[in-house]
Amino acid sequence: MRALSLEFAKLRRKNVWLICLGVAALCLMWVATDAARAAQGAPDGTASLLYMTPLVNAIVLTLFAAVVSSRLCETDHEAQALKELLCLQRPGSLFAAKLACSLVLITATVMLETAGLAMLASYKSFADQLGIAGLAAFAACQIGPTFTVAAVVQAVALRWENQFASLALGLSLSLAGLFSLFFPPAVQRLVPSGYFGLLSCVRMDWDSVTHVTSFYTVPFAWGDAALLAAICAAVIAVSAAWFSRKEL
Repeated sequence: MRALSLEFAKLRRKNVWLICLGVAALCLMWVATDAARAAQGAPDGTASLLYMTPLVNAIVLTLFAAVVSSRLCETDHEAQALKELLCLQRPGSLFAAKLACSLVLITATVMLETAGLAMLASYKSFADQLGIAGLAAFAACQIGPTFTVAAVVQAVALRWENQFASLALGLSLSLAGLFSLFFPPAVQRLVPSGYFGLLSCVRMDWDSVTHVTSFYTVPFAWGDAALLAAICAAVIAVSAAWFSRKEL
């Protein structure tokens, strides 16, 4: 807990909470443009929001995860502070604290976004509004891929002092996540940001004859969730093992 508090103290002048608020607001404004076209009290209005949001998150939250991880590591790279810090703090503790800090920031952002979606659905009086359990499940499906991206980017950000590499990786994962949504699931599983679509329980069907769009739900992809958890655990284990052997 003390190590986690120290990480937040390092970010005191980095405006990370404003970034969290801005990212959540950006996602909501993006999704709100789609909600504005839905009729008041639409029977599948919430389903349309839950279909659109993971597409937006594959871009925005992936970049957000990269920025958060980069800033967390940049604070220690500045003025060669990382070498001095590793003389006073165990590498494993430092590594875990940075991951935990990323998770807190990601969770806060996703919770803000989810609360905003619930208020938007309530404002539009959609007939298929979700309860607390449904909203929590949706939030968890957004946190998982975002945290995995953060773990991947952190591994790179700790390796190189120049944070251009980590930010470039974040941008690449953002674009890869977006384009993977238009490919078969086998391709989506290759990219951490592709799991935003894989873990979504809402699908869209467009009738080319009637030009009507409809939304339907599918069972939760437990297999993909387990695969994402395995990928995340493997990335953390490998990067933590490397960092623990980092030479001063």
